[in-house]
Amino acid sequence: MIINDNLRKDVLSLKQYTDLIIENNSLTDLQIENFLKKFEKARYNILSEIKLYNINKEFEYEKIKTIDNEYKAEINNNILKIYVPEVIPSYKNLKTHTHKRILLNVAECTKEFNNLFSEKVFIYIKIFDKILGWDVDNKYIKPVADALILSKVITDDNITKMAYCVKGEYSETPHTEIYVFDSKDIIKYLENYSTKK
Repeated sequence: MIINDNLRKDVLSLKQYTDLIIENNSLTDLQIENFLKKFEKARYNILSEIKLYNINKEFEYEKIKTIDNEYKAEINNNILKIYVPEVIPSYKNLKTHTHKRILLNVAECTKEFNNLFSEKVFIYIKIFDKILGWDVDNKYIKPVADALILSKVITDDNITKMAYCVKGEYSETPHTEIYVFDSKDIIKYLENYSTKK
């Protein structure tokens, strides 16, 4: 891969942030939080540059695999299941760019299912994180609905077209699972999916 100027700049910035943290023996919570924001912004930019690089490659073996490639969507028994290889970010981490990547990747992996739902849908979100006792109500789930509108899987996220719930789980492998189905089947599907891990 030929590293272009934008990617080189992002990688060098990330190195500077990382070196600063490694060399400092005493960090405040604010310094760590600022580092994580800068780290996530650099990650966002690097992955975006890799995506642009991959567009110009004809053969799959020439493309660079990233976490973006792990986003998956499939339909089974009238349920759209979306696998997100990342944890939905919390409200306090909105400056980290994670929510933007999730929105764009969910939209990308679901675009083949456009016009799948025209009636009111129910979105069931299961967030798996490697933390015990975390608060599920702190998660920023707006990118999920916005992505489904962007890919035209659902028509809108207003009260006449969408309802949702979020469930938190502990897992050694942090990720998010999203299930989208017709709201008239809510009882049947919730009984099934709320017990699955």
